Amino acid sequence: MQHLKIWTYLSLPWLAATLLFFLGFLGLSFLNDVPETFLTSELISKLFLNTIFLALLVGIFTFMIAAPFATITSLYIFPGHKFYSWALSLPLVFPAYIYAFIFVGGLEYSGPLASWLREFGIIMPSVRNILGASLVMSLALYPYMFLLMKAQIKHLGIPLFKAAKTLGKSDFTAIRTVLFPSLKPAIIAGLMLAILETLADLGGVSTLRVDTFTVAIYDAWFGYQDYFSGARLAGFLFLFVLVLIIISRMLTNSKRVSSISNDSFEKIYIQKPYRIIFSSSCLLLFVVSFCLPLLQLIMWSDFKEVFLSESNINLFLNSGLLGIITAACVIFIALILALAYKGSNKLKVFISASAIGYALPGSVIAAGLLIVIHEMFDVSITTMGVFGLLLGLTIRFITPPFQYLISSIDNIPDKSILALRT
Repeated sequence: MQHLKIWTYLSLPWLAATLLFFLGFLGLSFLNDVPETFLTSELISKLFLNTIFLALLVGIFTFMIAAPFATITSLYIFPGHKFYSWALSLPLVFPAYIYAFIFVGGLEYSGPLASWLREFGIIMPSVRNILGASLVMSLALYPYMFLLMKAQIKHLGIPLFKAAKTLGKSDFTAIRTVLFPSLKPAIIAGLMLAILETLADLGGVSTLRVDTFTVAIYDAWFGYQDYFSGARLAGFLFLFVLVLIIISRMLTNSKRVSSISNDSFEKIYIQKPYRIIFSSSCLLLFVVSFCLPLLQLIMWSDFKEVFLSESNINLFLNSGLLGIITAACVIFIALILALAYKGSNKLKVFISASAIGYALPGSVIAAGLLIVIHEMFDVSITTMGVFGLLLGLTIRFITPPFQYLISSIDNIPDKSILALRT
């Protein structure tokens, strides 16, 4: 599209900088010799299997949680439907590692819930395994897909759902055969965000006793002081994520479905048994995913003496200012990349590759920038001060807004774009 070429040109500096970083990091990862005392073929096989099974299970559980709740809160009237439309996204306030720590502390043998259940002869299974870890991570990360699907349902799904209903299809058939296929870009984007967050997480998976590439990277760097083995493991993780992104782009490369109507939609008032089921299900998810973790965190904390201390207030102010500046940079660059992605078929793979930093731990990106810039230019990124920090944070967090923007832009009809140009 000729009218979007300007965005392609604007994206070139970012593409050059990030691809230079990623390629340089991969080169340093695989061209340097590493000792085999730590990085063995058995370890790599174990890490690969653990990582792929965890990512697969997180994707399945995330879909099983997010898809039905996004659908019922968007289409139906039941007690609390307006409240749950936004409240079910609240688990995002918990970082995944804190979420995992809360569930381990609450559900393990000495935890309050497990102790209470033992009084009735019920033994809680441990969550410190791949299955438990995937469930906990899915509860923490399902809001990514939940929010994307709700936005897409409002824009695109409701007109298609109404059209299917006028053809005599039942609600379930219309949702399964018409609504969900039309939401494929949002579903894939939500799954990718949840999986990338899982792949990059260290605290959560290590607390849940699952050895992934990220855990091994930290073991190599900080346990064995073997930086190039850690870099090679990060290179394997990078390639794994690149394959995932290529697969996701292939899955969403089918012909898009554009919104067919701008009519308002009145939510469906369902029968009483379904209202009770939907409301109870939302309440259960809200309590398990947000209320109980928040209550456990409050019980562990000393709000007055620790939370409101002067040093913590300064930390909050610094974090807030850095977060605002980073968010502005990330949104600005993500918008440029999304429009360039829309306007250039030749650069789509490179643009996608430049926006996969979310799958790498922040410390890996920071260390990678230190190594690559020092090796290539013989300078330290620390001399850049806060600009170096912003560069690392932007590389790390560019993925979520980029995924959201391209899933939204893909559903803008070409005739609407042409109408704006006339």
